[in-house]
Amino acid sequence: MPRHAVCLSFLIDIHEFMNAGEGTPEWGPWIPQINDVLTAVISLACRDGEQFRMHRVYSALSELKAREALLSGLYFSITGAVCYSRQVEEILRSLMEKGMLVTKERDTLVVRDQAAEEVRAGLRKRLPSPAYRALQTASKRFYRVMFHRRGSLQDPLAG
Repeated sequence: MPRHAVCLSFLIDIHEFMNAGEGTPEWGPWIPQINDVLTAVISLACRDGEQFRMHRVYSALSELKAREALLSGLYFSITGAVCYSRQVEEILRSLMEKGMLVTKERDTLVVRDQAAEEVRAGLRKRLPSPAYRALQTASKRFYRVMFHRRGSLQDPLAG
């Protein structure tokens, strides 16, 4: 079974366990919310002090969506050279509220490693190895698209 399928299966099992007896629908299993997957992918990719522009996150995730099954639930609006996702914006705002990302300028975010490390530690404890590795693989791809291009380090603020 592919790692992505194991990860999705595990997230379904967690949701069913957490909601047992709370009116979980009988018509089928819960499909993991993209918000949870995206939070994990961004949290695993973050490095202390790194800065990046919000629009670069949209572009990187849009690019990865085609080849990363875990991101298949993302939706983007692309107008000309501008790529936007309300889902991604909500996740970034949530990560800012949790203190993992801090706004430096209007559209520039800075990573606070202590908060990101707490998320990473929680994922390591709660997820089985195959699920964690699947999220980690997606996260590494996200990081490469955000910061590395054709063997050289890309300026994340250049967009």
